[in-house]
Amino acid sequence: MEKSKISSQNRVPLWKPLTIRNFLLLYIGETVSLLGDQFYLIALPWLTIQLTNSGITLGTVLMTAAIPRAVLLLFGGVFSDRFSPRLVMFVSNALRGLLVVLFATVVALKITQLWHLYIFAASFGILDGLFIPASKSIIPSLVPKEQLVASNTLSQGTSQLILLIGPALGGLLIAVSGIETAFAIDGVTFAITTITLLLMKIKPKATVLNGESNQNFTPTKKSINLIAGMGEGLYYVWHNHALRVILLVLVILNFLFIGPLQVGITSLAHSRFPGGAVALGIMQSAWGGGGLLGTLTPQFIQNLPKIGVLLLSIASIQGFGLFLLSFIPNIALASITIAILGLCSGLFTVVGIIWIQKQTPPEILGRVMSLGMFSSFGVAPLSYAVAGVLVNLNLTILFTVAGSIMLTTSILLAANSSVREIN
Repeated sequence: MEKSKISSQNRVPLWKPLTIRNFLLLYIGETVSLLGDQFYLIALPWLTIQLTNSGITLGTVLMTAAIPRAVLLLFGGVFSDRFSPRLVMFVSNALRGLLVVLFATVVALKITQLWHLYIFAASFGILDGLFIPASKSIIPSLVPKEQLVASNTLSQGTSQLILLIGPALGGLLIAVSGIETAFAIDGVTFAITTITLLLMKIKPKATVLNGESNQNFTPTKKSINLIAGMGEGLYYVWHNHALRVILLVLVILNFLFIGPLQVGITSLAHSRFPGGAVALGIMQSAWGGGGLLGTLTPQFIQNLPKIGVLLLSIASIQGFGLFLLSFIPNIALASITIAILGLCSGLFTVVGIIWIQKQTPPEILGRVMSLGMFSSFGVAPLSYAVAGVLVNLNLTILFTVAGSIMLTTSILLAANSSVREIN
């Protein structure tokens, strides 16, 4: 009781980090930019399906963006360590803004060709891959140590809220004003976040470890060398049974889930449900709403099952949900199903991150976390490609095959105590 009382007294209010100028600028800029990104995430697949009417093409366009994002996500943290997260974010946002505006111009002039989509997707994926590690590492340089929890909670909660409302707004915008408007607005939001990053005043300082200055810290060759550093992370994960098993299982399950969901719901909006881009936005928002609830769930449920049991239970639900999408006849039921899938994903993301942090020494945590993120981003390109082939055969086949295999895989893994008993 006493420990809980002290913890409650020391808790920092969520609004407190907003009183710090640099964090406030970051929060404003990234919130606006993330909202613009939801327009892009609706506009690109919708433009692809409208232009080509091909599930295979949709899958390969998404794959073209996902491959460089996955590769640079795995290694991109080195750029942030060498050049500072703010500089990497600034360059990435400025270039992505320019790229989106140029693409919006191409779309507005109605001269869009298939090769434009591939070049745009690949370029955006490269810059996105550089941005993600930097955005995950900048907050500790902006706020005091005691405000880290509040800062990250505020940022994550706002992101989930935008994922709830943004896609529906994006779908409505496309239906009313056209795809080029959605891209153009995303370009403007990149300009805003670039300006907010430029307005930050961050003084160079010594490396900080545990809140104390350590001016004698000098990176070793291994921490500088990209390949050697990632090799250490891989070695640690491979020789930690629990981490190895969980990450390998995640690779399998994410391969079966990511592509079918993304390619499938775009095809649902295009071929089964009325409303077109609006329907796509509604389903994407349902995913975001479920994810928001899933993110908050661990705050209210204290006694969650073992991580192995939780993972397999969630995977079973998601596999069954994909199977249901094969037959669901209207957007309301589809959105409810997708929201449940999002809730499962949000719940395991939060619990999984905490579990990895507890399993991993601080000096190698960044590399292990990057491997954890790679377990989803890394398999996304192949998952998109396979999903594109299946949806081109038949939308029902896509959901039925992916959902059935995912559900069966989860049940078979549950029979293995080495997975089920991981705590």
